[in-house]
Amino acid sequence: MYKNILVSLDGSPMDTQIIEMGISMATQLKAKLHGLSVQDETMLEGPLMYDISGALAFIPQLNFLQETRKVLEEKAKNILSGFENSCQAKNIPFQSITQRGTVYKTICDQAELHDLSIIGRRGLNYQFDQELLGSTADRVVRHTQAPVLVMTHEFSPIKNPMIAYDDSHPAKKALKTAVGLCEEMKWPLTVLHVGSDAAHAQEILKNAQTSLDHHPVLIKYEYEAGHPHEKVAQYAKTHHHDLVIMGARGHRGLLDFILGSTTQYTLWSGAFHVLVDR
Repeated sequence: MYKNILVSLDGSPMDTQIIEMGISMATQLKAKLHGLSVQDETMLEGPLMYDISGALAFIPQLNFLQETRKVLEEKAKNILSGFENSCQAKNIPFQSITQRGTVYKTICDQAELHDLSIIGRRGLNYQFDQELLGSTADRVVRHTQAPVLVMTHEFSPIKNPMIAYDDSHPAKKALKTAVGLCEEMKWPLTVLHVGSDAAHAQEILKNAQTSLDHHPVLIKYEYEAGHPHEKVAQYAKTHHHDLVIMGARGHRGLLDFILGSTTQYTLWSGAFHVLVDR
């Protein structure tokens, strides 16, 4: 299924959790792990850098930028050294990737070349705002066309995944992904539908069950009355689901502007990992 997994690393304490998640999944899926460190071009070319270098009259601007570039290159090398050591210790095949560019755009470009990307909800600025989805994570999830696993800040092996299912085309695709992943990872799966019509919900869940009956996965089908953008996250927290799998959009499609409102709300909750499927 996922044979090439990308982990995006930025030198924050979150890197350890991301690498552990990558190794855990790569071990089960017999996948290759690709570690990415991006040298942020905006730090070299932005107006602030020129203002700083201009203010330091005793350091010529060109030399200042060259020294800054060297620092970024050394930082990337150190980040990937830790990644490589972790992979070697677990006998995981790996590749280290260093790219220069705008961080979220570079991650998106690399995500398109891999089966799955793993990123943290927040990186270096986590301690300043622990409740919000980081700007890089938000942009990556919005702009990439590849599957993305957005991690919370605590790693433990996933044991209790669920999928938010609304019978839309993206949800059907995510359902196929979810059951395939659970089959390979030996996970159970909960299929949750949230809505206002109980009879219609049972029909949707029955159709889902019919499509999944041939899979050797322990599957539970659940219905919750209410609004999906509130109930999905609430249900996951209440029932201790550590991973929520979702399609990028639901029935409302473009009305929700790139990401569906339920997907966006669930990502912002931060209480569990979220796999946004495409």
